Amino acid sequence: MESDSFPILSTYLDIRDTEGNFVGDLRLEHITIVEDGNRLTPSRFEQVRAGAQFVLAVSPGPAFAIRDSRGISRFDYLAEGLAAWAGSKEGTNNDDLSFLASGGPEATHLREKDDFLQVLGSYRPPGREASSDVDILASAIDIAADSTPQPGMGRGVLFITGLPTQDFAPGLQNLAARANQRGVKVFVWMVASSDQFDFPSTSLLADLASSTGGRFFAYSGQEPIPSLEEYLESLRSTYYLEFASLITTGGLHQLSVEVKREGLELTTPVQEFELEVFPPSPAFISIPMEVVRTAPEEDQVDPAVLSPRQLAIEILVEFPDGHPRPLQSTSLTIDGVNVQTNSSPPFEHFVWDLSGYSSTGEHVLVAEAVDSLNLTGRTVETTVLVRIDIPRQTVLGIISKNRSALAVLSVLIAGAVLLLVLVMGGRLQPGFFREMRRRNRRTDPVTQPVPVKVEPPTQPRPAWRSRLPWPQRAAVPTAFAFLVPIGESGEERSTPPLSISRDEETFGREADLVTQVLDDGSVEPIHARLLRIQAGEYRIMDEGSVAGTWVNYTPISKEGVRIVHGDLVHIGRLGFRFVERAPKRVRKPVATPGEPPY
Repeated sequence: MESDSFPILSTYLDIRDTEGNFVGDLRLEHITIVEDGNRLTPSRFEQVRAGAQFVLAVSPGPAFAIRDSRGISRFDYLAEGLAAWAGSKEGTNNDDLSFLASGGPEATHLREKDDFLQVLGSYRPPGREASSDVDILASAIDIAADSTPQPGMGRGVLFITGLPTQDFAPGLQNLAARANQRGVKVFVWMVASSDQFDFPSTSLLADLASSTGGRFFAYSGQEPIPSLEEYLESLRSTYYLEFASLITTGGLHQLSVEVKREGLELTTPVQEFELEVFPPSPAFISIPMEVVRTAPEEDQVDPAVLSPRQLAIEILVEFPDGHPRPLQSTSLTIDGVNVQTNSSPPFEHFVWDLSGYSSTGEHVLVAEAVDSLNLTGRTVETTVLVRIDIPRQTVLGIISKNRSALAVLSVLIAGAVLLLVLVMGGRLQPGFFREMRRRNRRTDPVTQPVPVKVEPPTQPRPAWRSRLPWPQRAAVPTAFAFLVPIGESGEERSTPPLSISRDEETFGREADLVTQVLDDGSVEPIHARLLRIQAGEYRIMDEGSVAGTWVNYTPISKEGVRIVHGDLVHIGRLGFRFVERAPKRVRKPVATPGEPPY
């Protein structure tokens, strides 16, 4: 059984009738394959001539040395018959020939008949003291069962022996079973006197030949010698068949072939064979552990403008059972949702659409492959972090993005400033326009009032100054305390302090996640948290950072510790002194051994 192209299986089929003759002229419609109880039709069935792997094994006996009136021994006549075969025009160069003899030369797997006959001609059997030995037959069966030079070659042994004794009966039966198991046909030439042809031991050899599909010939020196070519020709022809297997599980399986033709109905013995079958094994190729999506401009959080917008993903599909098979489909699942299915080549490529992701998060990827046997294999779950990176806003960026609005605002401010200058310089009085309207009404005869003499009212004090839109300073929250940056030796740095103006302040490297940004490689995205428990009481906690958070050179945990005015605080390798605006208590200085965390 050949399984290299599984699920296409192939084998060679030797079909013979009850007399051991090869049955030719069979066609595909005459053949039915039975695989594990399933009846299948072969996809290919043809007769081929592959050659024969043939072994000549000689076990000499006393009868070998008996000579006729011309002084020629019985074995010499047999050797002449084999030489005549070599000189004939029949035969094929595809045969593999071997020679074995008890106490004689040994030559295996010869490709030329002349080399074979040269070894045969050099052999001289012992005299009448020789006795037949079946051990040489066991070796011949093993050589005939060796791997053949090309597939489909028939296997056969020609066993030339003397008359065996009854003690050989169990051994011959075991050798017959061994030959059948390995597909080796045994042909027997027995050399003995004609009056011994009916002995029970002769029947043992005849049964050996017939049970393996071979032939038996008894030779007393008078009978015509069969042609070796006839034996070889019966081994050279065979049938080759292929079929699509339905096997989907590994283990031990059974196969037989039914032959039905007019006048012929045969079923081959059940052949057991073992086959490993496993689902395909897909794996991701060079998939990144992190994908960073960035915006082309500041403050752009629209997923449609973030890049990259997609990620190419490739998988490799292997077959652990060593039987590559066509794929039916592959699919990619992200966070339990199928995002792409390939029902045609290329099966190994996917495209992950990233345009819908606008926030940082981890995503689980799984690829699946289904082969032609409907066996499904999956990759291990692979986690990929999609991180959104929005550039921080700068003054220049804000100005550049709002150029038009700033230009209009500048014109309005300039006009207001000019108006203010004119008013304060006395060139323009606030009541100027009102006085003009009054003059127009006095000169209009329709609107002239009846003159009444009254005392002129007292001129009120102008209030235009209080109505001008003077700019107001924005209210700034009052800081309760400060973290003053210090150097390695405790001296204060010129860097501005961090104001503690909220009841909860968070410190870290990511501006989107914390209230106080610390730009240092030792600081985590969220590193530490400071709480104002009540007026004058503060507590600082670490958020599981690698570099840690330290108070007075002592590492703190997630539960945190209370801090007071004057305490030294290290966040990663950055040092600070905690200063309260209105300190109530100051921790007494304590000498603590050890080094600072930076």
